[in-house]
Amino acid sequence: MSPLTARRFAIDLEPLRTSPAFRTLFVARTISVFGIGFLVVALPIQVYQLTGSTATVAAVATVIGVSAFLGTLVGGTAADHFDRRTVIVASRAGATLGFAVLAVNAMLPEPRLWVILLCAVVDGLTGGISETALVAAMPGLVPPEKLAAGAALMALTADLGSMAAPALAGVLIAWLDVAANYWLAAAASLVTTVLIARLGRMIAERGHDESPLRAVLSGFRFVLGHRIVGAVLLTGCVTMLLSGWNVLVPAYVHEVLHGGEATVGLLFAAPAVGAVLGSLTSGWTGSIRRGGQVIFVATLVSAAGILGAGLAGATAVVFAGLLAHGAGRVVSDITRFAVVQTETPDAFRGRVSGLWTAQLTIALSLGAVLAGLIAEVVPTRAVFLVYGAGGCVLTLLLWCLLPTLRRHHSHAVISAPR
Repeated sequence: MSPLTARRFAIDLEPLRTSPAFRTLFVARTISVFGIGFLVVALPIQVYQLTGSTATVAAVATVIGVSAFLGTLVGGTAADHFDRRTVIVASRAGATLGFAVLAVNAMLPEPRLWVILLCAVVDGLTGGISETALVAAMPGLVPPEKLAAGAALMALTADLGSMAAPALAGVLIAWLDVAANYWLAAAASLVTTVLIARLGRMIAERGHDESPLRAVLSGFRFVLGHRIVGAVLLTGCVTMLLSGWNVLVPAYVHEVLHGGEATVGLLFAAPAVGAVLGSLTSGWTGSIRRGGQVIFVATLVSAAGILGAGLAGATAVVFAGLLAHGAGRVVSDITRFAVVQTETPDAFRGRVSGLWTAQLTIALSLGAVLAGLIAEVVPTRAVFLVYGAGGCVLTLLLWCLLPTLRRHHSHAVISAPR
């Protein structure tokens, strides 16, 4: 590969070099993602230790998910009305307090489950609010032609965190206890809060004066009435429905691959590996002109990867298929983010970002439900084939039904030569 070609495909670091504010946001997000990675391992372990009930573990996860979904709606409205920096700082400060309470509770002779549930609500709400305000603030920190590059860098932090933090969290729990993980999450959240507080004000160009309910409804009306933004969010439904692949892995490994826990862990990591590779080679996404077509193709690759995982009944094939799924998913996410943000007026960015984040929040739950239904009616050997084929068919159907997005010319994501 020539140096010019390598430069074209390598992840674009220009937003980090040219925007001190984005650089601060990137560092803060990276620290926050790793801190939360330690939290998400400690919480289910502690709940199971206290109750011995998988159902209770699932109930706590559901509480966090529902709270996060509500937080995205609150955060979207707040980000279009108040200083987005203030919204992020206030929500992260609340999260820091919640993590500290979890740590103190874990150090008690008899930790209280109701305290964990209360902190789960706080964690979900504050996480949803801060993530939504952060997404809305990012377009103000980088030029429009660098939004894809900024999205790729942010995606990279999340995927690296999902790969490294859980393993480190398990080691820390084995070495010390869950309280240490909670304190580490609280410290990371505190550092994030301080870093964001150092940024300048981030106020929407024309903040709304509507009541919270009216503001949410007006955000929905904007999305439904905008032929590009609405279509992009609709294509995101395919990604949501395909997010339940992990539900299929344990049974497939046991009944088809005849493997053990190590194989399950390997396959669980495959999409994250693909996503990291997709982010690291995403430089070309900054120069695309047909953003809509890239969204459809990347989504189709993501679905075809799951289909391909079920073709041969071999571990290497499943790993390669899930890796392709992760790579296609992250390219779709990067491009959809760039198109949505460039097509959305700043006055609506908070609420649209809330809907964007809400999709990500409920994706795992909806995907898991769909995958579980498929596993109930389809032989285990065919679950990946059927699941992936359904995603391919849905993507092609949307390609036919959304000609405006298919023909969309992404002027705003054209990158200047580097």
